[in-house]
Amino acid sequence: MAVSRAKTSAIDGVFQRHCSPRVTTLSGSPAGGRWGPAGAFPVLYLGRPTASVTIEAYRHLVDDVEGMTGDEVGPRTLWTCQVAVTNVLDLRQASSRDAVSLTLDHLSSAVDEYEKCQRVAQAAYRMQLHGIIAPSAGGLGETLALFEDHLPANELPVVLRRETWARLPADPRQLRGIAGGAASG
Repeated sequence: MAVSRAKTSAIDGVFQRHCSPRVTTLSGSPAGGRWGPAGAFPVLYLGRPTASVTIEAYRHLVDDVEGMTGDEVGPRTLWTCQVAVTNVLDLRQASSRDAVSLTLDHLSSAVDEYEKCQRVAQAAYRMQLHGIIAPSAGGLGETLALFEDHLPANELPVVLRRETWARLPADPRQLRGIAGGAASG
C-alpha cells in the first residue's frame, strides 16, 4: 500500500449527512467506520448526492434487521453543508485505488467489514491528509471522510441547512434497481 503515490485533490461542493436529531453540531466521531478504526481518530462522514446519503441510512439502520423498513426508523436530521477542503486522498480513480491496494469491492463491503479501508485511512491520517473521498459503499455517489482534527479552521464544513426526515425517504436502490437492495448489506 502506497498512500503517498495516490492522488490527492481539493474538494469543493455541497455534501450531506444524516444523523440522530439529538446531534446538535456537525462534527466527527471516533466511534469507527470504514475510514477510521473505533477509538483511533474522529472522522466526519459526508456524502453526495442525497440519494447516496439515503442509501447509507438504509445500509446502517435497516438492511441487517429482519423485516425492518425505512418507515420504522425514527426521525433523522439531514445536514447540508458546503465543503472546500484540500489535501484529500482521492480514491475515485482506479489508479489511486490500485496504489493503495483497494478495489471497488473493498469500498462497498458490508457494514463493519472495513479492515482494508481502515488501514488506508490510518496511513492517510499519519500523513496528515485532511480526509478521503471515494465512491460510496452504496454504489451511488461519493463519500467524503474528513479527518476533523487535521482540518484548518477555514476548511471546516459550513452548515447550510438542517432538515428533519420524519422517516427515511424511499430506498433509492429499490427505485433505481441498484444491486444490493434492502435485503442485503
